[in-house]
Amino acid sequence: MGKTSWGVLGLLFACMAPVTSVAKGAPTLTVVTDVWPPFRMLAQDDQFYGLDIDILRQLQARSGIALELKRVPWGRALKQMQTGQADLMIGLAHTRERAAFVDYLQPAYYQCRPAFYGKPAAVAALHRYEDLKGKEVGFVLNSAYFDPFDDDSQIDKHGVPTEDQLQRMVERGHLPLMIGTDCQVDYALSQRNDAGLVKADYRPPHPVVLYLGMSKRSPHHGLGPALAQALQEMVASGEVEGLAKAYHP
Repeated sequence: MGKTSWGVLGLLFACMAPVTSVAKGAPTLTVVTDVWPPFRMLAQDDQFYGLDIDILRQLQARSGIALELKRVPWGRALKQMQTGQADLMIGLAHTRERAAFVDYLQPAYYQCRPAFYGKPAAVAALHRYEDLKGKEVGFVLNSAYFDPFDDDSQIDKHGVPTEDQLQRMVERGHLPLMIGTDCQVDYALSQRNDAGLVKADYRPPHPVVLYLGMSKRSPHHGLGPALAQALQEMVASGEVEGLAKAYHP
Protein backbone atom coordinates (compact mmCIF):
# COMPACT_ATOMS: atom_id res chain seq x y z
CA MET A 1 0.00 0.00 0.00
CA GLY A 2 1.09 3.59 -0.54
CA LYS A 3 2.59 5.71 2.18
CA THR A 4 -0.34 8.08 2.20
CA SER A 5 -2.90 5.33 2.72
CA TRP A 6 -4.85 4.82 5.95
CA GLY A 7 -3.03 1.56 6.61
CA VAL A 8 -0.16 1.11 9.04
CA LEU A 9 2.84 3.12 7.90
CA GLY A 10 6.28 2.59 9.39
CA LEU A 11 8.42 5.71 9.45
CA LEU A 12 11.88 5.44 10.95
CA PHE A 13 12.85 8.93 12.03
CA ALA A 14 15.18 10.71 9.65
CA CYS A 15 18.30 11.80 11.56
CA MET A 16 17.18 9.70 14.52
CA ALA A 17 19.66 6.87 14.55
CA PRO A 18 19.97 5.45 18.07
CA VAL A 19 22.52 7.38 20.11
CA THR A 20 25.67 5.68 21.30
CA SER A 21 24.28 4.98 24.76
CA VAL A 22 21.80 2.47 23.29
CA ALA A 23 23.06 -1.02 23.96
CA LYS A 24 23.48 -3.34 21.02
CA GLY A 25 20.28 -5.31 20.58
CA ALA A 26 18.25 -2.89 22.72
CA PRO A 27 14.54 -2.82 21.84
CA THR A 28 12.95 -0.26 19.56
CA LEU A 29 9.68 1.17 20.89
CA THR A 30 6.80 1.72 18.49
CA VAL A 31 4.98 5.07 18.58
CA VAL A 32 1.59 4.94 16.83
CA THR A 33 -0.06 8.16 15.73
CA ASP A 34 -1.78 9.99 12.90
CA VAL A 35 -1.75 13.40 11.27
CA TRP A 36 -2.73 16.28 13.58
CA PRO A 37 -1.29 19.65 12.49
CA PRO A 38 0.82 21.34 13.71
CA PHE A 39 1.88 18.54 16.04
CA ARG A 40 2.14 15.83 13.41
CA MET A 41 2.18 16.68 9.69
CA LEU A 42 3.31 14.94 6.52
CA ALA A 43 5.92 16.46 4.24
CA GLN A 44 5.93 15.93 0.46
CA ASP A 45 8.15 12.87 0.94
CA ASP A 46 5.53 11.40 3.32
CA GLN A 47 7.78 11.85 6.35
CA PHE A 48 6.25 13.15 9.54
CA TYR A 49 7.28 16.52 10.95
CA GLY A 50 5.84 18.89 13.56
CA LEU A 51 6.07 19.66 17.27
CA ASP A 52 5.43 16.10 18.47
CA ILE A 53 8.06 14.77 16.07
CA ASP A 54 10.60 17.30 17.35
CA ILE A 55 9.81 16.21 20.91
CA LEU A 56 10.16 12.51 20.08
CA ARG A 57 13.49 13.17 18.36
CA GLN A 58 14.85 14.90 21.45
CA LEU A 59 13.42 12.23 23.76
CA GLN A 60 15.30 9.58 21.83
CA ALA A 61 18.52 11.58 22.02
CA ARG A 62 18.16 12.24 25.76
CA SER A 63 17.04 8.78 26.84
CA GLY A 64 18.98 6.60 24.43
CA ILE A 65 15.76 4.69 23.70
CA ALA A 66 15.19 3.98 20.02
CA LEU A 67 11.78 5.01 18.69
CA GLU A 68 9.96 4.03 15.51
CA LEU A 69 6.94 5.97 14.28
CA LYS A 70 4.00 4.24 12.62
CA ARG A 71 1.03 6.00 11.07
CA VAL A 72 -2.18 4.38 12.27
CA PRO A 73 -5.73 5.81 12.36
CA TRP A 74 -6.31 7.25 15.83
CA GLY A 75 -9.02 4.79 16.92
CA ARG A 76 -6.95 1.81 15.81
CA ALA A 77 -3.89 3.25 17.55
CA LEU A 78 -5.81 3.30 20.82
CA LYS A 79 -6.80 -0.34 20.33
CA GLN A 80 -3.16 -1.27 19.71
CA MET A 81 -2.21 0.47 22.96
CA GLN A 82 -4.92 -1.52 24.72
CA THR A 83 -3.56 -4.84 23.47
CA GLY A 84 0.13 -3.99 23.79
CA GLN A 85 0.76 -4.11 20.02
CA ALA A 86 2.02 -0.53 20.32
CA ASP A 87 4.24 0.94 23.02
CA LEU A 88 3.58 4.68 22.92
CA MET A 89 1.23 7.41 21.75
CA ILE A 90 1.94 11.14 21.82
CA GLY A 91 -0.56 13.99 21.92
CA LEU A 92 -2.83 11.91 24.14
CA ALA A 93 -5.54 13.52 26.28
CA HIS A 94 -6.40 11.85 29.59
CA THR A 95 -9.68 9.98 30.04
CA ARG A 96 -10.74 7.44 32.65
CA GLU A 97 -11.30 4.83 29.94
CA ARG A 98 -7.82 5.27 28.46
CA ALA A 99 -6.17 5.27 31.89
CA ALA A 100 -7.20 1.62 32.21
CA PHE A 101 -4.58 0.68 29.60
CA VAL A 102 -2.33 3.76 29.32
CA ASP A 103 0.29 5.06 31.73
CA TYR A 104 0.41 8.83 31.28
CA LEU A 105 4.08 9.73 31.56
CA GLN A 106 4.50 12.80 33.72
CA PRO A 107 4.59 15.67 33.24
CA ALA A 108 2.15 16.73 30.54
CA TYR A 109 4.13 18.47 27.83
CA TYR A 110 1.55 20.85 26.31
CA GLN A 111 -2.00 22.04 26.61
CA CYS A 112 -4.64 23.44 24.29
CA ARG A 113 -8.21 24.61 24.83
CA PRO A 114 -11.38 23.17 23.30
CA ALA A 115 -13.34 25.58 21.13
CA PHE A 116 -16.31 25.61 18.76
CA TYR A 117 -16.09 26.80 15.15
CA GLY A 118 -18.48 27.53 12.31
CA LYS A 119 -19.57 30.24 9.93
CA PRO A 120 -20.36 33.56 11.66
CA ALA A 121 -24.14 33.08 11.65
CA ALA A 122 -23.84 29.64 13.25
CA VAL A 123 -21.56 30.68 16.11
CA ALA A 124 -23.24 34.02 16.84
CA ALA A 125 -25.58 32.57 19.49
CA LEU A 126 -22.98 30.46 21.34
CA HIS A 127 -22.21 32.30 24.56
CA ARG A 128 -22.48 29.52 27.16
CA TYR A 129 -22.54 25.74 27.31
CA GLU A 130 -26.34 25.59 27.46
CA ASP A 131 -26.52 27.23 24.02
CA LEU A 132 -25.23 23.96 22.52
CA LYS A 133 -28.34 22.02 23.50
CA GLY A 134 -30.25 20.83 20.45
CA LYS A 135 -27.55 21.96 18.01
CA GLU A 136 -25.66 19.63 15.68
CA VAL A 137 -21.95 19.63 16.43
CA GLY A 138 -19.31 17.73 14.51
CA PHE A 139 -16.41 16.07 16.31
CA VAL A 140 -13.59 13.65 15.57
CA LEU A 141 -14.25 10.08 16.58
CA ASN A 142 -12.23 8.68 19.49
CA SER A 143 -11.23 12.18 20.61
CA ALA A 144 -11.58 13.60 24.11
CA TYR A 145 -12.57 17.26 24.53
CA PHE A 146 -14.06 18.10 27.93
CA ASP A 147 -16.67 17.10 30.48
CA PRO A 148 -19.63 17.19 30.23
CA PHE A 149 -19.54 17.54 26.42
CA ASP A 150 -17.99 14.14 25.70
CA ASP A 151 -20.89 12.24 27.30
CA ASP A 152 -23.71 14.75 26.81
CA SER A 153 -26.59 13.05 24.98
CA GLN A 154 -28.58 16.29 24.75
CA ILE A 155 -26.21 17.60 22.09
CA ASP A 156 -26.67 16.25 18.57
CA LYS A 157 -23.10 15.10 17.90
CA HIS A 158 -21.87 13.85 14.54
CA GLY A 159 -18.54 11.98 14.53
CA VAL A 160 -16.14 11.84 11.59
CA PRO A 161 -12.72 10.16 11.24
CA THR A 162 -10.39 13.16 10.83
CA GLU A 163 -10.04 16.87 11.59
CA ASP A 164 -9.59 17.70 7.92
CA GLN A 165 -12.85 15.95 6.99
CA LEU A 166 -14.61 17.73 9.85
CA GLN A 167 -13.42 21.16 8.75
CA ARG A 168 -14.47 20.50 5.15
CA MET A 169 -17.97 19.42 6.23
CA VAL A 170 -18.44 22.69 8.11
CA GLU A 171 -17.04 24.70 5.21
CA ARG A 172 -19.50 23.07 2.81
CA GLY A 173 -22.48 23.53 5.13
CA HIS A 174 -22.97 19.83 5.86
CA LEU A 175 -22.48 20.61 9.55
CA PRO A 176 -23.18 23.98 11.22
CA LEU A 177 -20.65 23.64 14.04
CA MET A 178 -17.56 21.70 14.99
CA ILE A 179 -15.53 21.28 18.13
CA GLY A 180 -11.77 21.11 18.11
CA THR A 181 -8.70 22.11 20.07
CA ASP A 182 -7.53 25.64 19.40
CA CYS A 183 -3.90 24.58 18.87
CA GLN A 184 -4.93 22.42 15.94
CA VAL A 185 -7.92 24.25 14.43
CA ASP A 186 -6.43 27.74 14.68
CA TYR A 187 -3.34 26.46 12.86
CA ALA A 188 -5.45 24.72 10.20
CA LEU A 189 -7.52 27.86 9.61
CA SER A 190 -4.36 29.95 9.31
CA GLN A 191 -3.36 27.68 6.41
CA ARG A 192 -6.78 27.52 4.69
CA ASN A 193 -10.02 29.29 5.53
CA ASP A 194 -11.80 30.20 2.29
CA ALA A 195 -15.19 29.67 3.94
CA GLY A 196 -14.49 32.23 6.68
CA LEU A 197 -14.93 29.95 9.69
CA VAL A 198 -14.66 31.69 13.06
CA LYS A 199 -14.35 30.70 16.71
CA ALA A 200 -17.36 31.01 18.99
CA ASP A 201 -17.30 33.42 21.92
CA TYR A 202 -18.04 30.56 24.30
CA ARG A 203 -14.80 28.94 25.43
CA PRO A 204 -14.99 25.88 27.69
CA PRO A 205 -12.93 26.45 30.84
CA HIS A 206 -11.29 23.02 30.76
CA PRO A 207 -7.93 22.69 28.95
CA VAL A 208 -7.02 19.71 26.79
CA VAL A 209 -3.78 18.54 28.38
CA LEU A 210 -1.45 16.50 26.17
CA TYR A 211 0.69 13.60 27.34
CA LEU A 212 3.07 10.96 26.10
CA GLY A 213 1.30 7.71 26.97
CA MET A 214 2.76 4.23 27.36
CA SER A 215 0.76 1.04 26.99
CA LYS A 216 0.43 -0.83 30.27
CA ARG A 217 0.74 -4.03 28.23
CA SER A 218 3.89 -2.98 26.40
CA PRO A 219 6.64 -5.58 26.75
CA HIS A 220 8.99 -2.61 27.23
CA HIS A 221 6.98 -1.00 30.01
CA GLY A 222 10.08 -0.83 32.21
CA LEU A 223 11.54 1.87 29.95
CA GLY A 224 8.73 4.28 30.85
CA PRO A 225 10.57 5.98 33.76
CA ALA A 226 13.58 6.80 31.56
CA LEU A 227 11.31 8.42 28.97
CA ALA A 228 9.42 10.30 31.69
CA GLN A 229 12.71 11.61 33.13
CA ALA A 230 13.82 12.84 29.71
CA LEU A 231 10.44 14.48 29.13
CA GLN A 232 10.53 16.16 32.55
CA GLU A 233 13.95 17.61 31.74
CA MET A 234 12.69 18.95 28.41
CA VAL A 235 9.64 20.61 29.97
CA ALA A 236 11.52 22.03 32.97
CA SER A 237 14.31 23.48 30.84
CA GLY A 238 11.88 25.26 28.51
CA GLU A 239 12.99 23.12 25.56
CA VAL A 240 9.43 22.06 24.68
CA GLU A 241 8.25 25.65 24.85
CA GLY A 242 11.08 26.69 22.58
CA LEU A 243 10.27 23.97 20.04
CA ALA A 244 6.61 25.01 20.06
CA LYS A 245 7.43 28.58 19.01
CA ALA A 246 8.23 27.34 15.51
CA TYR A 247 4.59 26.26 15.15
CA HIS A 248 2.77 28.72 17.45
CA PRO A 249 4.69 32.01 17.22
